[in-house]
Amino acid sequence: MILRKSENLVYQLPEKWEFPGVEIEGLEWTRIDDQALMAWFNRDKHRQKVFTSFLRRGFLGLVWHNGCEWASYAWMSLPGTLGPPHLPRHIQRLPVYWIFYCRTKEEYQGRGLYKASLSLLAQWARNRDPEASVYIDTAPNNIPSRSAIKAVGFFPQGVITMLTLRVPKLRLIIWWRWDLNTPHPEVARQ
Repeated sequence: MILRKSENLVYQLPEKWEFPGVEIEGLEWTRIDDQALMAWFNRDKHRQKVFTSFLRRGFLGLVWHNGCEWASYAWMSLPGTLGPPHLPRHIQRLPVYWIFYCRTKEEYQGRGLYKASLSLLAQWARNRDPEASVYIDTAPNNIPSRSAIKAVGFFPQGVITMLTLRVPKLRLIIWWRWDLNTPHPEVARQ
């Protein structure tokens, strides 16, 4: 058994937000469905399994690709779906949009794909519901993610602290708290 403490910084999209538009040279984005899974993740059984479960849960995903391989992906839960699996069940049940499980391949980093994905997902949510609450979270030490999230226009909305008891083949969160007033730690300037 392992007891672990973790913190996630939470950000929220402001009520008044304008879609900045996105264009990434040499890459296109596609909404993830069963066909996209076969096209871009057919050799990656782990991602295929995880993404299939996300689709079955009603999540929305997008993938950036160059025609031959995937470059970046991002997922979002919707109101009415059980939210991101890394969050406590009470938070998963909130009727909000929550962006999660985002990744950019190392060779494509620094091109703005993460910011573009966040913008596209936020715009999709706001087109569907102009008053949508859109959230995202990240680890405190993920400085590139924090910078991109703020650059898109999200603002800090507290910290989720979790104490997790891990038993092989089980995951039990024994305590959690989302403190909306906890400030985010400063990013050290270099």
